[in-house]
Amino acid sequence: MFKQRKHKRFNYKPRFQDSEDYKSNTDFEARWNEAKGSVKRRGSIFTSLPALIVILLALFILMYILDGYIK
Repeated sequence: MFKQRKHKRFNYKPRFQDSEDYKSNTDFEARWNEAKGSVKRRGSIFTSLPALIVILLALFILMYILDGYIK
């Protein structure tokens, strides 16, 4: 009564599949993975975690000092 339907799997192969299309597709994927791996993006020094922590601490110290001047 409460059984879930299972997905059916089919092993379908097209009748007129061109092997050249498949070969060019794998060649494109290989070239894409090669190009994607060679480019490294360097983040800004201001967005690194240690720099953000130092900026946060500096802000707290500045707020403490300015609070002393107000009182």
